[in-house]
Amino acid sequence: MKLIGDQNSKYEGYIKEDVRILNDSVALNAAYYSPFYTEEIKAALVIVHGSAPSTYEDVSFYTKLGTQLGMAILAFDKRGVGESGGTYEYFTVARSKAWFDLLASDVLACVEWLKSKPELQQAKLGLLGGSQAGWVMPLAASKSKDIDFMIIGEGAAVSAGEEHYFSQLTGDGDINGISIPEAHKKLKKITGERGFDPRNILEQLGIETLWFLGTNDPVIPVDATLEELKRLNKSNFQVVLLPFGDHSFVNTQTNKRYDLLSYIKPWLKQIGVLQ
Repeated sequence: MKLIGDQNSKYEGYIKEDVRILNDSVALNAAYYSPFYTEEIKAALVIVHGSAPSTYEDVSFYTKLGTQLGMAILAFDKRGVGESGGTYEYFTVARSKAWFDLLASDVLACVEWLKSKPELQQAKLGLLGGSQAGWVMPLAASKSKDIDFMIIGEGAAVSAGEEHYFSQLTGDGDINGISIPEAHKKLKKITGERGFDPRNILEQLGIETLWFLGTNDPVIPVDATLEELKRLNKSNFQVVLLPFGDHSFVNTQTNKRYDLLSYIKPWLKQIGVLQ
């Protein structure tokens, strides 16, 4: 256990505990960040990864958001990355269903671990992450009754195949790629493999969910995602549209990152997670 209390710390006022979380035969290397005053914990978060081979340190942007909200945080090295067991897979449309199932099972193992903590027996449990996590988190939530809320940053409500086709067209923002509006037009005529498709899961999902989508994101087909969310018309989904926002929540006009907490805090109060 390590105290993290100096003013220069990223997580001032927190205690870090290094833990190992078992998911069948795979051991996930994780870090549990708990506030000094555990009786004040209202909620706990599992930080869920994007597509990159990332450790728990690599998702510190999301961990920091959680600690600024006073929540307990569990972050882990992605399967097959850092000190976690298992085998990491680079994203492919063909393997997306099987791979996301494995990743969702890792998230659920982390949720189970949080449920065992005495200081969290009355806390709400949530998931927070971006990009690929926008598929993995709803999938995990569809398999559990213990997840109370989700915050999805730049995640797609369309299939893995649609997202992959779109990002290939734009080159993920590369100068050689076509424009975002052009890519959206071409996406409407997609005929290729779809892979994992979240539509049925989202249709059934009943937990409170906050979506962040940037209008200048070259990775996620935001227009198609917005169309799908509008079609679903679910009262438990709230969408924050970030004008000129890119895949990292940066306003491409001002080069400043959006203050996500200014949206997250009131939403958490609205749904009863924070007072």
